[in-house]
Amino acid sequence: MDGFGLGTLSLQSGIVVAALIAAVLLADRLGGDEGLSRKATQLALAFAITLTVFSGTAAFIRAPDAPESEEGLFDGSAEQEEQLQDFLKDSAERDSEAGSLHLGIGLALAATGGALLRRLKAVPIGLMFGGILLLLLGAAPQSGTAGLDVTNAIYAPLLSVAKDAGQARDIIRFVVLLAGTALILGFAVFRWELPPGKGVVAEPPAPATPPEPAQESPLGA
Repeated sequence: MDGFGLGTLSLQSGIVVAALIAAVLLADRLGGDEGLSRKATQLALAFAITLTVFSGTAAFIRAPDAPESEEGLFDGSAEQEEQLQDFLKDSAERDSEAGSLHLGIGLALAATGGALLRRLKAVPIGLMFGGILLLLLGAAPQSGTAGLDVTNAIYAPLLSVAKDAGQARDIIRFVVLLAGTALILGFAVFRWELPPGKGVVAEPPAPATPPEPAQESPLGA
């Protein structure tokens, strides 16, 4: 994959992050019910965390390479059948490892959010909701090879170009999503968690107006 392809994929991740941040800022700018703005921030934080975790496992827990033959076609030979079975087994193990990591992070986020629920206003709900999303979605297969999906094995030569830069692409997406999550988290802390008076630059007091000199009465002259 060339630089244009990598740039397009990172741009897509940037659009997702920008949409989440824009939703948070728009809800805060519209004013009105403060609870609406806080809920929008909590939802954005939860989705950003979930996307970041999934992107991280895709970037650093790599799926195995699909088997391929010299002719570039899956001809059903005994050797290729064995390679395919090994490929499916490795893919299932990768999905299990990634799913376990998702569930572990989800539990940690939910527990952390619950522990902070009485101390903070906005961040705990976002952490808890993000953890729940990971618990609900984290065990789903990520490599797309479960259930005897042999598409990658048959068309591996056609996909080899994309796989050459696959990890670089996934790392770029992970970094973009991580930065967006940090921005949303920082906004939530700055907006709702800081004590009153902090995070806002106080205006300097206006200088005192000097007293006007008393005017002497003409009768006393």
